[in-house]
Amino acid sequence: MRQLEGRAPRLAVLDRLCHGASGPVGVAISGGSDSLALLFIAHEWARSRGRKLAALTFDHRLRTAAAGEAARVATICRDLHIPHETLRWDDPVNRQSSARRARHAALAIRLKALGGSHLLTGHTANDQAETFLMRARQGSTWYGLAGMQALSMSPVWPEGEGVRIARPVLSEKREDLRDLLHARGQVWIEDPSNENLAYERIRMRKLLATSPETAERIRRCMAGLAGLRAVEDRRLGRWLCDHVRVSDASGIEADLGPLSPETAVRGVGILIQAVTGRETPPRRENTLNLAARLMDDAPFAGATLGGAKLVRKAGRVHLTPEAGLDGPETLVSRRIDGLRSLYAARA
Repeated sequence: MRQLEGRAPRLAVLDRLCHGASGPVGVAISGGSDSLALLFIAHEWARSRGRKLAALTFDHRLRTAAAGEAARVATICRDLHIPHETLRWDDPVNRQSSARRARHAALAIRLKALGGSHLLTGHTANDQAETFLMRARQGSTWYGLAGMQALSMSPVWPEGEGVRIARPVLSEKREDLRDLLHARGQVWIEDPSNENLAYERIRMRKLLATSPETAERIRRCMAGLAGLRAVEDRRLGRWLCDHVRVSDASGIEADLGPLSPETAVRGVGILIQAVTGRETPPRRENTLNLAARLMDDAPFAGATLGGAKLVRKAGRVHLTPEAGLDGPETLVSRRIDGLRSLYAARA
């Protein structure tokens, strides 16, 4: 009964996240319970909406069993009449951060080659709670503690340009997704790395498993923070449209005046990433100081941060990439257009 009750909301979430998606909608699938359940949900959605899917598995080549697991996923996809491809890492390094980047880059490149723009991933409410604890330990602000966004840009550049990551089951518990698989008689793959306490996420997962009450309190807290973040994102989206423009010489001009000091910190970080193509923003404490100086009436001689040069002219902030960085005007313009589109989609 619970699966029947969850059917319509799940399809509605996919409608919202994939609105305007071009080409086939990609599904990143490892064969674990989360991504496998997502595959079945996406399959039902695609059939009912007349959409095409493209299932993509990334073999990090860090475990000998991975090739067999990918083959099993391919069989499941074949039975569902979903095109499937296994992508392989040509230069594996046994580091989780490198593996993550390689995976996102390969998936984005292949999806774009197929004509797609949206990639579905199986992040769940359990992943959100783990992210909360990890970010809290790192000293994240309330904005970061709201967790992963249901819709975001690909985290890699330039491979991920034009690709959005959609997380349709972000509000669902892993146990419920496994109930869905049990109801279909499906068995999922258990990755042994999910027991490796060398990874911080796994340690957080074990901690939360021993205290369901803590996990539930975290989810309620994150729901409230996500509501506040949605308001903040609407402000940033309007500001990007009304007060930011791409200038000549690969630069950006922006008026920080309409923003609060806190929102200006995020705005400056976004613009630095846009003008440089960097995959991560500068450290917040550095951006915090810079944004305060840019909004102050005191003389500002200019500064560099995160690969960007910043000056203030006639009350507006001008950003250009430092010498040696590739930042042609067309690329900067596409980044800004992508950000505007993303924030509008989140509204």
